[in-house]
Amino acid sequence: LMPAVETLLKNKDFILIYPEEQMWYNYRKPRPLKTGAYHLAAKFNVPVIPCFTEIRTRKDYDEDGFKKLKFILHIMKPIYPDPEKTLKQNKEEMQKKDYDAKVKAYEEAYGKKLEYTFEKEDIAGFE
Repeated sequence: LMPAVETLLKNKDFILIYPEEQMWYNYRKPRPLKTGAYHLAAKFNVPVIPCFTEIRTRKDYDEDGFKKLKFILHIMKPIYPDPEKTLKQNKEEMQKKDYDAKVKAYEEAYGKKLEYTFEKEDIAGFE
C-alpha cells in the first residue's frame, strides 16, 4: 500500500482517506481523529483537505417510510505541513487543525456548540 500511496502523491494525484472510526452511519457530529492520514500528508509533504458532511432531514419519505436525507459537503481550506517542523509535530498539528475545522463547520451548520452528549437528533433520520 505505501509504495502505491507514495507514487500517487508524488504524481500529484489525490487520494481519499476516511480516518479510522470517523464515519458512523448518519451520525452528525465530527468524531475524534486518528493520525494515519496526517502521517502520510506530513511524510509526503502534501496537504489535507478538511471536509464535513452536514446531514439535513427532509420532510418527504422514501419508499420504506423513512424520512429522506439531504447531504451537504463542506470543503474547507487545505492544511499544509510546515517544512520547519518534524513529522510528529506536523501530523499532530494537521490533525488538530482538521478537527478544529470540522467542529467549526458542525457548529455553523447546526447553530449549536459541539457537545458529545447523545441526543436523538445526532443520528439523521432518527428524529
